[in-house]
Amino acid sequence: MKTTIVRVGLAGAVHPNMPGDDTGLYSRIAASLEALSQSEDFELRVFRDPIRSESDGAAARSFMDLNQVDLTLLFNASLPFGRIILPLARVKSAIGLWSVQEPTSSGVLQLNSFCGTNMLGSIIANYLREHDIRFKWFYGMPEEAAFLERFRITLRALKAVKVLKTARIGQIGGLANGFENLYFDERVLEKKFGTYLQTRHTVEEIVERAKAVPDAAVKDDVEVLGKAGKIETGRLAAEQLERSSRVYLALRDFARENDYSSLAVSCWSRFQEAYGIAVCAAMSRLNEDGIATPCEADVVSAVTMLILNALNGQKSSLNDLVAFDRSDDSINLWHCGVAPACWSDERGVVWDNHFNIGEHQGCTWCGKGVVADMGFKKGPITVSCMNNDFDDLFILTGEILDGKKGYAGSSGWVGKLEIDGSPVGHDALMNTLVVQRVNHHYAAAFGNLTNELNEFAAWTGLNVIGKVPYKPYMQNKPRRL
Repeated sequence: MKTTIVRVGLAGAVHPNMPGDDTGLYSRIAASLEALSQSEDFELRVFRDPIRSESDGAAARSFMDLNQVDLTLLFNASLPFGRIILPLARVKSAIGLWSVQEPTSSGVLQLNSFCGTNMLGSIIANYLREHDIRFKWFYGMPEEAAFLERFRITLRALKAVKVLKTARIGQIGGLANGFENLYFDERVLEKKFGTYLQTRHTVEEIVERAKAVPDAAVKDDVEVLGKAGKIETGRLAAEQLERSSRVYLALRDFARENDYSSLAVSCWSRFQEAYGIAVCAAMSRLNEDGIATPCEADVVSAVTMLILNALNGQKSSLNDLVAFDRSDDSINLWHCGVAPACWSDERGVVWDNHFNIGEHQGCTWCGKGVVADMGFKKGPITVSCMNNDFDDLFILTGEILDGKKGYAGSSGWVGKLEIDGSPVGHDALMNTLVVQRVNHHYAAAFGNLTNELNEFAAWTGLNVIGKVPYKPYMQNKPRRL
């Protein structure tokens, strides 16, 4: 899959009359940020000349736009001339206003650096308010923990923004029948994030590709599958295993040929009708490959999975929230068997037949299709989803419990639950999900990504859903102010 690198532009503003060494400070900052770009894996473009005038600000803006930076950092080495921000604030990238601590605590004021951030931020907010320009503040030297924490969160959030701008999603087969809650307008998706979507692909198209995969390639792939997990040969029909391999190879090559970073597959029920197989295991393998592949052709979840993959650099999964256990305040995340293999606990992945798609032949259950049966490994987890208009974002975090057995398929119990950083019990969680009209598909990723998702929401204009405390009476969805 494509590697996305965030490109940062640095400019420095100085005051003609401040006694501190602001130009020297800016040179040191540029050198430190260049070193940081190596360890934090971002590209840096530096506008070397200190900014003193409005025309300098315009020149810096042109430099940033020409270099197609994703973030313009304006370092206030000293108190700048306010009008420099009038052209520079309209740069095509995100904006960060950066200041540092004063070198002395008494005597003659040397830099007045923070006042520069304060002033320029208020000019953007007030004088340029009609432009609705978003910006983030930074404070401290590049090696300081406080600066690094804010900067790293920004890098990850802007990486997700950039990923969506260049992402290509292929929807195969159309939204699953009966999942009308996941209906959306693709024009809204393109306008909001710049994401490309193609909805014209059919399941039949993939089935024909699957049938055409050479037998030798299928045989080799089944061997690869056996190395990735245990094949449950006692229950799994050879024909189903072969068809699963064919579908995986067909979808993988289809994604590569079309440069798709995500495939939203109508796994149920179109594949059973067209090929007599559930394709859960094939989707699990695509997710393991880094191709975000949600169930039921859910494009909204595909978008969320791409965001999570960009934020943590790992591989996300799709789940339903299916059960509550009040004995330990945990919930169960589950789906038929599409989680990537890297999610599995020490038992590993078991390639098994589908447990509820198929038929009984006498006393024997004959599943149609292969699932990636696994329990989730322990660790922190973030669960998230957006609404169909791509303007509300739900964030739930917790810890996957170690050793607590889940359901057949891909499953895990999650405790220590928080909604957007606020602890939540079962009643308030249920209440929030239903009152806020949250969709039933949840993308999930390892790690606590609350900060990163909040920043992503701030840059893209999403509303982060807050906890709705439980009440015994009916509640309506809160109105936006």
